Amino acid sequence: MQFNVKHDIGFSIISLEGDFLSEGEQGELRKKVCALVDRGKTRLIIDLTDSKHINSCGLGALVCAYTTLRRAGGDLKLAGASRSVEELLKITQLTKIFEISPTVEQAIAEYRSQMH
Repeated sequence: MQFNVKHDIGFSIISLEGDFLSEGEQGELRKKVCALVDRGKTRLIIDLTDSKHINSCGLGALVCAYTTLRRAGGDLKLAGASRSVEELLKITQLTKIFEISPTVEQAIAEYRSQMH
């Protein structure tokens, strides 16, 4: 799993590349989210386009990221989830807490529209 971080005006994007299955990856995402929050960047998009499989560790990391950002007064959007990842989010009822956009571009547009 690789994590790539990009910054834009008003939000950041973390792109996940590879399957999100281990506790090590969970800790790595937590570190990246905490580092963003420490720098005052509390609006985040997690791009799942290149992550086709997620298990309970991955779900736990997403929930932890959401909680960290919300406590800091921020927001988290998920984007580009594969059919299997989206189905897992529905089964676990996490679609009730996460904002999920079909594409990163749509998530970006939503953040930009909130800034005006």
